[in-house]
Formats: sequence, structure tokens, C-alpha cells
Amino acid sequence: MANKANEFNKYIEQDGRLNFKGAPDEIFIEAFKKIKLFSKPLSEHTVKAYNEDVDSFMDFILNKEVLLSEVNVITIQEYQVHLANNFATRSATRKLGILKRLVSFGYLTKFYSFSMLEYIDTPRNVKFLTSDTTGTGKSERRKLDVEKALVIIEALENVVITKKKYRDVLILRNKLIGFILLTTGLRASEVVKLRWSDIVIQHDRKTDISHFSLEFSGKGAKTRRVPLNEKVVDVLYVYRRTLCVTYPAYSDDFRGDERPIFISTTRTDSRSDMPQMSYDALYKLIKKAVTLASANKKISPHWFRHTFVTQLLEQDVPLAIVKDLAGHSDIATTNLYIESMNDSVVNREYSKVDFGI
Repeated sequence: MANKANEFNKYIEQDGRLNFKGAPDEIFIEAFKKIKLFSKPLSEHTVKAYNEDVDSFMDFILNKEVLLSEVNVITIQEYQVHLANNFATRSATRKLGILKRLVSFGYLTKFYSFSMLEYIDTPRNVKFLTSDTTGTGKSERRKLDVEKALVIIEALENVVITKKKYRDVLILRNKLIGFILLTTGLRASEVVKLRWSDIVIQHDRKTDISHFSLEFSGKGAKTRRVPLNEKVVDVLYVYRRTLCVTYPAYSDDFRGDERPIFISTTRTDSRSDMPQMSYDALYKLIKKAVTLASANKKISPHWFRHTFVTQLLEQDVPLAIVKDLAGHSDIATTNLYIESMNDSVVNREYSKVDFGI
């Protein structure tokens, strides 16, 4: 890292400005990532996506035998055609967003002699609550009905076909994953990072009732607390007891246990610390369940999150509380869900209004 820092120092002018004119491509791209993309904490999933978007452009110009410093308007236009022909609108929009940041950084640091921003045409904006319907020119809502979500959760249990000793563990793990996605609205990247120590138990002496919640570091490294449904707590305890039976290193008491809740059984010989389930494994698991349930093939883990937020709003949970539970940084994001609520809900709520006539 010290050598890399020294390399950057060569391109700092006396007034402190960066000047990458004539710099090697690898130095410029490293500086772009460090200064523009990863200068603040990001989730592992976001870092991976940004790196893939940069690599997408770098691979494109490599196939064209064009250096990064040689990129021009023609290259930009050809890349846009490439994205339009090979990627969904949402993916193309994200990749072009990274390209805009790259060429803007290049112009500001004199890596490029003129700004090419005006030649990058961002595709028509597609709200995050909808996705393209192939071949129809229309869009569909990225939300599951609760009934369909439950069918997929049941399918999550049925995708386990192994006869090995950890079969019961996987069935309960998958069921718990489905319930967590549906009833907490956590992002898939947040789910796989959950630790047993993230479970908070609060006992109400007046009612003699214990309330369970998850307290964890979510997107943007912000701490968030989300209550757990009673049914989810029941499955959670059964899952833990099954872990104890299968793996001697586990005990019934999970308080203070820093190990991951959702484990991978890839390393079947492990008798102590089971590895954390990966984001890719969870994503593929949901896709398998979707296929088994004969559901919309576009359904991904994130659709459960949209269902969670919409259910809260449709059942009159205050907007500010929904915002906090979902971990939205801006209430405007939560408001988008209200805009997407179907006509039957609007009509139902309108019928409650008394105009005194």
C-alpha cells in the first residue's frame, strides 16, 4: 500500500490537485477506485457490484484493443450499444453510472483532455419497484403476494435433497431464511451476515412477555433494530436445537455467540466454527425455490423486501416507522412504495373517509 501511495504522490500538483495526464492506465484506475468509488464504507455486495461494473468496461475496451487513456466518444457510444444489447435496463443504467463517474474523474484530473459526459445517454429511468417484462414493452411490480411468498418458503425446505446428517439443519435453515426475508425486510447481504449475538431479547415485567429483535449493522454501516415475529422465533429455536444435535460445538444458549446464524455445510468435516453462508449461495437458493414453486423466474431475494414494506404500509404502520424498519436513508424512498400500492388498497382507504355528505 505504501508503494501505491507513493505512486499517487507523483500525480499531485503543488496546489494539491490531482493530475493524471500521461499516467499509466493501471495507476489511474486504481486512483479512481480508491478516491471515487471506495472512499467511504460500502457493503460487500456494493463493492462487488462496483468492481464488476468497472471490469465490464475494462474488458470491453480490452477486446477493442483500446487503452483506457485512448477512450473517446466513439468508444463510449459503442459501449452503450453493447450494454443495450447484452444487459437489462437496470444493469445497463448502473454500469453507465460508473462510467460517468470514471470519465468525470478523468476529466477533472486531466487524464482526459475533454469531458465526455454529455455523450453518455442514461437509459430511461426504471423505478426500483418495477422490472422489465421481456418482449412486452411494459413493466411489472417487483413484489410478491404474501401467499406466493409462503409457497416459495415452503419450496425452500423442499430443495434440500441430501440424505446426509445435516439434512434437518438445512431444511430449518432454509425455512428461517425465508421467514427472515419476509418478516424483517432485510437485504440478502444483511441476512447472510447475521450473528447469533445480533438477537436481542427484552423482557417486559408488566406483561411477563419477552420480545425478540435483530440488532445489526446494515447498509451504510448503520445500526438497525427490527422486531422478530413470534413464528420466526419458534423456528429460530428449533433450528438452534437441531444445530446442537448435529454439531457438538453448539449449545442451546446462543447469547453472545458470534458465529453466523446461517451456515454453509460445504465444509462438512468442521466440528467447531461452521462457515458463513455466502450471498451467492443464498441468491441461488431462492432461485431454486422459485423454479420449484413455478413462480416468476425474475423473483430474487429483494422481492421479499418489497413485500415486507408494502405489507407494513397496507396495514397502516406509520410511514416513519416503516422507514426505520426498512433502513431507508430517505423517506422519499419509502414514499415510492405508497405510489406503487394497487388500486384496491387506494379504494379501501378512500372508503373510510367521511366527507359529511
